[in-house]
Amino acid sequence: MHRVLRPDGLVLVAFHIGTEVRHLDEWLGHDVDIDFHFFETDGVVTAMEDAGFVIDARLERRNHPEEVETRRGYLLARRHEARTGA
Repeated sequence: MHRVLRPDGLVLVAFHIGTEVRHLDEWLGHDVDIDFHFFETDGVVTAMEDAGFVIDARLERRNHPEEVETRRGYLLARRHEARTGA
């Protein structure tokens, strides 16, 4: 993402919070073979910062009643350009 964003370009990252992997063989009435990986927010923040992003906003929330029971994380980040000069 960092490579394709212009300087100060924004990215919004959304993820399920945790350390588990959930596997589904059926989803919405269809056969599937899919794994959902959950992530801890601090780990995603670190990975984004290591990639050259600055985190502008961070939000965590519980699920809404109609959603799967997981916590959600959201990060609003911008591409940081290293400043050089005298």
